[in-house]
Order: sequence, then C-alpha cells, then structure tokens
Amino acid sequence: MIKISKTLVQGICLALLFLTQTYAQESKSLLWEISGNGLKQPSYLYGTIHAICEKDFILTAATQKAFAQSQQLYLEIDMDDPSLMGEIQKSMFMTDGTTLKKLLSESDYKKVATFFKDSLQTNIDMIPTIKPFALSSLTMSKLLNCPMKSYEAVFTSMATEQQKQILGLESVQEQMGAIDKMGYAKQAQVMLVKMVDEWNKGKEEFKSLINAYKQQDLNALLHIMLQSSSMDAAFQQDMLVTRNLSWIPRIKTFIAEKPSFIAVGAGHLGGKEGVIALLKAQGYTLKPVK
Repeated sequence: MIKISKTLVQGICLALLFLTQTYAQESKSLLWEISGNGLKQPSYLYGTIHAICEKDFILTAATQKAFAQSQQLYLEIDMDDPSLMGEIQKSMFMTDGTTLKKLLSESDYKKVATFFKDSLQTNIDMIPTIKPFALSSLTMSKLLNCPMKSYEAVFTSMATEQQKQILGLESVQEQMGAIDKMGYAKQAQVMLVKMVDEWNKGKEEFKSLINAYKQQDLNALLHIMLQSSSMDAAFQQDMLVTRNLSWIPRIKTFIAEKPSFIAVGAGHLGGKEGVIALLKAQGYTLKPVK
C-alpha cells in the first residue's frame, strides 16, 4: 500500500490545477475583492497553485492584509479535517477489480512501470489498483525538482495561528468524483502513457505554467493549456465548469454571514464560466487587488 503524505495530497491538487486552466480575460491579479450585492464587509478570492518551489513562493502584503481582515478560510477541500488523509486514501484506489495491467497493453505497462521505477523509485506492481490519476500525481515532485511549498498549507497554518475557522467548498468525494467521470481507461492513456511519451514536452509546459502563475497572468495560463491535449471538452466540463457552478451558491451563503478568504486553484478564476464571472453574474463587484 502506498504511503499517503501531504506531498501526495499537494501533487493531486496541483495536477487538478494543471488540468483545469481556462479562458481568462481578466486583469493580472491573483487576489480579488468581493463586494456589493448587500455585503456588509468584503470577502476575498485568491488563485493558488498548490505546490511551487520554495524560492518562488511569494505572499504579498496585500494578500496578508486581506487574509487578516477575513474571519474564515475556505479552500477547495478542508485541509485541516482530521479525516482528510483517510478520505483521500479511500478515493485513490479502483474498487471494481480493475488493475493497471488490465487497463494498459503489455508494452505500455512496461514503459510506465520502467519510468516510475527509474525516475521515482516506485514499483507500481505493488499498487496494482491505484487509479491512474493518483499515480500520475506522484510525478509532481519530479516536475518541480526543488523543495516545495504549498499556498494551501501556508494559509491553513495562518488560519490556525489567527484562530480562523478552516472549511472546504467541496468534499474529497466530490473532487475525486469529477476525475473518475473520465473513466479509468482514458485516465491511463492520457495521464500515464501519454505523460511518459511526452515527458520532456510536459516539463517545458509545466515550467511555462509556473512562470505564468508568478506573473499572475491568467491569459498566459490559458495559452499554455490550449497547447496541451490533456483535457477534452467533457473533462473540462466535469473538472472545471460543473465544480465552479456548484461552488457559487455555497460562496453566496457564507460570504453573507462572514467576511471570508477563499483560496482555490487559479484555473478556476477566469473565463466566462469561471468563479469571477459567475460571482459578477450574481450581482457582486469583483475588483483585482494589486
């Protein structure tokens, strides 16, 4: 059984971000103030990247001030939940008798197994029922190849220190269920076989993604993802649009109750069906905070 760690959780979250960038005709900002529509105090929306090299991690004074002015922290999932690791572990494995060997041809399985053994010192024969997406998330540390830092982990620590409640926009089951709609066979081909075949290309795309994030450039993120074939229209609908739509009524409820700091993957912010546009459509004013 593979050991579940915070690094793996970060990897899964980062993989979600990499798969869910979308059109973003917005100002270059990761921090947005939410006001209007009857709110007595503003809340804040922040676009994260779930793991980044420690040397590239930046937390601006404006972000720290917005966080301090908020009374509660909302992440995609509640990272402070003591049952989180157990829930993630339960969602990582196929339970219908399917194995990786059944999903892949003999030659593809050997290719993937060799990659994980040589690059990550991981014997996939020992985890035959792990979902392809969960397995692919283990490569995030190799893509970064540096000491990593997580915005979610930092925000969670800040909330604990400031005695703010930490909550989640969705459950682990909802988040992982969106991935499962893709189907195991397609996951295996796109997230394992194709990933190995195009590893060097993927590294360059990932490097560009990080650079675009550091520039707070949502449009550049879009351009990078349009060059990738990792996500088709159906997967984009499940991973991005459906989740964004499900978050809006939840956000409306809790920002009316308390000023909140909402931190989600930056890929969820932009586009006509992104969180920014959807909140504007509900009558809120969203202003980039420079």
